[in-house]
Amino acid sequence: MPANELENLMTEIIVIGGGPAGLSAALVCARRGLDTTVIEKRSFPVIKTCGEGLMPGGVDSLKRLVPQKLINKIEYHPFAGIRYIAPNGECASGYFGKGDGWGIERSELSKLLSLAVEQEPGINLLENTVATVEGSAEQPIVHFNSQTLRPKLLIAADGLHSPIRRWAELNGPPSKLKRWGLRQHYQITPWTNLVEVHWSKDMEAYVTPVSPNTVGIAVLSHRELISSWQRPISLKATLEVFSNLEPKLLSSEAKDQLIGIGPLHQTVKRTGTGKVVLVGDAAGYLDAITGEGISNAMEQALLIDRIFKKQKEKPSIDELVFNYANQLPALMRRYYWLTHLTLLLHRRPSLVNQVVRVFQKTPWLFNYLLDLNSARSFSEAANSSLQIHGRSYGRELLRVVTRRSIGEIRKKS
Repeated sequence: MPANELENLMTEIIVIGGGPAGLSAALVCARRGLDTTVIEKRSFPVIKTCGEGLMPGGVDSLKRLVPQKLINKIEYHPFAGIRYIAPNGECASGYFGKGDGWGIERSELSKLLSLAVEQEPGINLLENTVATVEGSAEQPIVHFNSQTLRPKLLIAADGLHSPIRRWAELNGPPSKLKRWGLRQHYQITPWTNLVEVHWSKDMEAYVTPVSPNTVGIAVLSHRELISSWQRPISLKATLEVFSNLEPKLLSSEAKDQLIGIGPLHQTVKRTGTGKVVLVGDAAGYLDAITGEGISNAMEQALLIDRIFKKQKEKPSIDELVFNYANQLPALMRRYYWLTHLTLLLHRRPSLVNQVVRVFQKTPWLFNYLLDLNSARSFSEAANSSLQIHGRSYGRELLRVVTRRSIGEIRKKS
């Protein structure tokens, strides 16, 4: 497209970052009649460290964003729930109440969303393109490919350590929680239809089936070994601390290079200001321990869509930024609550053995927490899980667990 045509046509929305968050946001904006440009510095498919598990809520969001005919073209592997394997070898399994989750390689998800974007006439997708941002959050100026555009809205989907978040002065205070993640794929037939979480003293390993002959292994830890993942290290050697997992991988071959990311916890002052909104990891991130990163990114895009939908006339950018920044904290409250709760197990590994025993005795409680992980509210999860279990006893036990958990969180903060 000639430069002058690009400048004339693509000035309403600019999305910087072509990951799931950026592409999802571009889709909802274009479908509301807004000309949208997506700028991605890498080539597609975009690959990034990721646990690659979509919870049932995330699957629902993906289906709302992408036509089924495109979903049918990509490879994924359904999983029915989560299995915790404690350091002492005991295990407990929880199952989703409504639908399966999907294990999907990040490259496959990137292909899927980029295909959906390419079919939208209102989106211009630029790959291998570096953008720089100047001006102010009230009047952003974006430079790329010798072009200068002044968008009505700048959507920052540029990742965990977002340069745009820093430029817009939306960074929160530095976090004391320092955790890193590694990810690699292994060529092996999945041995279960569950995502397995293996716990050790100072790290967790997540095993996600992503195809009939591939599993993804993600490791989270605060250890220096993880923070220095750029050095040549063996993920198999790292996994030796997991006695139930390491033997399964002895005869398997790694399918790709080991990649990593961190530190994970990023805080923000606010997720929108002026003509800038933050989506995905750029909008703040606590930890990957509950596996909700991609689901959150797509739900944030759908929040933008809901805000636009409520506007009677042509979408108002000023109203969007204000409402998005005000409504997003409530949308993310469940994620932060559950993630803080689960991080207690990371901080106090001795609790894992006890929690697994509790889940063995009361499997409905594990099921409820999994439903809560995918629900929009506590009541929605309760209605789908607690109705078939001992209601009065179960709710009272949950109240006790919740009160103690919140007390622990407050002590740590």
